[in-house]
Amino acid sequence: MYKFLRYRVSPLLAGLMLAMVLTGCGHKEAPHPVTDSSAKPQLLDLQYEQAGNVLKLTFKLTGDPKGVGYQIDRTQIDPYCQCPGFWRRYRDQQPLADLVNRTTKKIINLKTTKIEFVYRLRAIDVNGNFGPWSKSIRARGVDLFRK
Repeated sequence: MYKFLRYRVSPLLAGLMLAMVLTGCGHKEAPHPVTDSSAKPQLLDLQYEQAGNVLKLTFKLTGDPKGVGYQIDRTQIDPYCQCPGFWRRYRDQQPLADLVNRTTKKIINLKTTKIEFVYRLRAIDVNGNFGPWSKSIRARGVDLFRK
């Protein structure tokens, strides 16, 4: 009668195939709401300065008047290939109305001289919209006792 009915699919395999289809088959990023691109939060006038073992960041956040925040990610530079590793969240400032159109200052302590870090920042608003990542900032602690 129907030749395709001769082949049986185990319930476990069918369940795995269904789960892959429903979960996006490996897509690892959370969905973002679709919004007008002109309304995205922005991180403006990013300036940085390293003074000894301190990295000073200064920037301005713009976007939704209800509130904007920022995220700082950090990775280490691999000493062998001189390439960045995996990015990890270093700081997550929740969106606040007080941060809109104000200059924000953030101080990061560089606690080690052995590891070079790379930082990047982006703005986020109360609706969950993300701005673009900033340019990368490289920094390493300084041995203050070395002459």
